[in-house]
Amino acid sequence: MTLHITKKLADKLKLAPVPQDAEDELYSWRANYAQGHGCRFVVFMNDASRLTVVVNEAKAAKLKKLPELFIHTLRETLLDFCVNPEVIERYIAELGDVVYAKNADRKKTGLLNKSTETAWYSLRDYTDDIGLSICASTVPIFGADESFVPKDRFLELLECYGLPVRKCRAFDLKVRLDLDGRDALRQLRVPANLSFERLHKLLQTAFGWKNCHLHSFGLFKEWSDNYYARPDVELVMESDQYDAYEANPDAKSVAGVKLSDYMQEYTKILYTYDFGDDWHHYIEVVRVLDDCEEELPILLSGEGDAPPEDVGGPGGFAEFLAIAANPAHEDYEHMTGWAKSQWWKPFDYETVASRIKG
Repeated sequence: MTLHITKKLADKLKLAPVPQDAEDELYSWRANYAQGHGCRFVVFMNDASRLTVVVNEAKAAKLKKLPELFIHTLRETLLDFCVNPEVIERYIAELGDVVYAKNADRKKTGLLNKSTETAWYSLRDYTDDIGLSICASTVPIFGADESFVPKDRFLELLECYGLPVRKCRAFDLKVRLDLDGRDALRQLRVPANLSFERLHKLLQTAFGWKNCHLHSFGLFKEWSDNYYARPDVELVMESDQYDAYEANPDAKSVAGVKLSDYMQEYTKILYTYDFGDDWHHYIEVVRVLDDCEEELPILLSGEGDAPPEDVGGPGGFAEFLAIAANPAHEDYEHMTGWAKSQWWKPFDYETVASRIKG
């Protein structure tokens, strides 16, 4: 594998690479070092597809083992894209050992800079290497001659091995948002390798939330009749706004945790969003698929409207619906105008399914 590195990265690695002859672009990558605003990371871009791999918090210790971190992050990112593990290992074997080369192609340097900008943008939603790589590789690229998604192009190129490109273990999840009798239901099919952080993003999309508040995941072997029962395992987000460990010293950080780490033993999940309104989403594994060849995640079904943000819990949502259904109500104009400002809309399957897939 030829890794064409920018001067910034070469200086960090204390290398003086020279230009190398061109090779099959599928196995040729470029890498850049970016630093600023308290962040430092390395961006890898595939020449053939512009698939992007990001190694965040790239301090001296990580830079010393950069090739190993690149391969690890690439492997985990492709697993999250439901790529057949046999295809992944075939590709990694074909890559071979890393050979550093000077990044001398001006056009591809420009493309690498654009991938670096996308990685900066991705830091708004993720900080872990896998999440950043997934986010950066799924941003569409628009050009004069064609438009494409780097992840999709890379997977198309992997068809060269003559094996099924997509093949993974998957879970069908039934999700019920408790709205005191007006429950909203969604059923999702997701890869078992999915992180809980990515599941959070999917649930935000599935129910139209805007990711404005804190959240947590409670894992159960069985549901308890006690509404206030503590979960068997609690996964919490790190936040300066709230000390989750003070509330539950046994809680674990959600960072980097995958569904497959827990869901053989814990098949019931309580996802709580907004610790003021306390929106409770009850999630159950209803089916396990061992050899799924679909592009995931997907929305299998759904019904029922989810509330606008900050409506005041299930009771506030009931009041909102009553006023919105009565144009003669004195608060009708105010309430419907407020809902519009929240970008709230009734549930539309096709729209949400498209966003989940995208």
